[in-house]
Amino acid sequence: MFRLLAVPLISAMIGYLTNVVAIKMLFHPREPIRLLGLEIEGLLPRRQEAIANKIGEVVERELLSVEDLVSQFSNPEMQDKMVKLVSEKVRTRLEEAMPRLIPQNLARILADLVEGVLVRESRNLVPQMTESAGRHLTEEIRVSEIVRNRILALDVMQLEGLVREVASRELRLIEVMGGVLGFLIGLVQVAIIVLFP
Repeated sequence: MFRLLAVPLISAMIGYLTNVVAIKMLFHPREPIRLLGLEIEGLLPRRQEAIANKIGEVVERELLSVEDLVSQFSNPEMQDKMVKLVSEKVRTRLEEAMPRLIPQNLARILADLVEGVLVRESRNLVPQMTESAGRHLTEEIRVSEIVRNRILALDVMQLEGLVREVASRELRLIEVMGGVLGFLIGLVQVAIIVLFP
């Protein structure tokens, strides 16, 4: 009876440990080692550049492109915020730059006048600037390159930490599922032993 119970338990342990080792091998060894004529290195250390390239491409294609960013700035609401921000900064600088000899009422009138002209002109100018800047940014900036370079700038330990931060529960579930599947396979083996002695 103990032998029959031991089969699924040993199978569960083998399944669990196999998955633990497989997950460890995603990250380790960090430096290539030679073992029985084979060079062994963790998946992430060995393929960091290819992974960085692919993630960069996917982010730019599916998640965030320069066109997406430019469209946010082309939004009339965002353009109004930019006009307001610029006009407030210009008004503040004007008030600071006017000599103290000018009466305060006159300084306020001049600031209002300049701010009014700036707001009126900006309503036409900002969309043109946004469109021009958007064309330039679209030609010059590649989100995929930015993402790729950021990933390549990470050392392997940082990359491992990032993957574990994102997927720690799933990695743990994979380990446990290895044990569960091993146990079920062990039960099948016991059934075969009992049914076909």
